[in-house]
Amino acid sequence: MSFPWSLTCYDTLGSTSDFCKLQAENGASNGTAVLAFRQSAGRGTRGRVWAAPEGNLSFSFLCRYPRRDALMQVLPFIIALSAHEALTCVLPDAPLRLKWPNDIICHDAKLCGVLIESGGSAEDAWIVVGIGANLQSAPVIEGRKTVSVAALGGVAAPEPLARSILDQFSLWLSRWERGGFEPIRTAWLDRAHARVPGLRFRGGRTILRVSSQGSI
Repeated sequence: MSFPWSLTCYDTLGSTSDFCKLQAENGASNGTAVLAFRQSAGRGTRGRVWAAPEGNLSFSFLCRYPRRDALMQVLPFIIALSAHEALTCVLPDAPLRLKWPNDIICHDAKLCGVLIESGGSAEDAWIVVGIGANLQSAPVIEGRKTVSVAALGGVAAPEPLARSILDQFSLWLSRWERGGFEPIRTAWLDRAHARVPGLRFRGGRTILRVSSQGSI
C-alpha cells in the first residue's frame, strides 16, 4: 500500500501527535504528516514529558490501513527500522542500536523515541505515529542518559530528516507486505541492543523469541 505523504510544517505546536489525532478524527487522509519546529507539550510513552526545543525533530503522521490490527503488531519494529535507517544516513559512523521495541540509542544514551496511538471507529480507524529525535540538543532527564546528533558529530535538520523517515517507512512497510514479519524481525535483530527482553547470546548467536506476528 502506497502512502501519499503530505508533510506540513508549523513554527510551534503543543503536541504534533495531539494535533495529528485531531486531524484524524476530523477525517484527514492517510499519509497526513505534521512537523513542529518547536513543540511545547510533547508526550512520550507512559505519559512522560518529551522535551522538544527548537532544532530537534518533532513530527507525527497518520496511517489509515485496511488491516490496522495486523499492522499494529509489527508497527513498532517497522518504525524503529525506519528511524534507524534515516538517522544512520546522518550518523554513518555512530553505533546506533535499537532498544526494545523502538527507541534508538547510542552508547546507552537515548537519541530518538516513538509514540504510537490508535483510535477511530471500525469504519474509520486510524493510527498516529509520533517521533522525536534529539538533533541539536539532548534533554536532561533524571536517571536517564540522552544524546544528540550534534554531540555525535552529525548534522541534521528536522524537515529533511522527517521526509527521510517517511520514505523509509514506505520501504519497510512494503517489505512487510511482500515478505511478512520475518525480514522485519531479522533486520530489527541485526540492529538490536543486547539488553532487551528475551534477547540472549548463545553459541555466538543472538536469539530473540519473537513470534511470526511480532509479539515477544
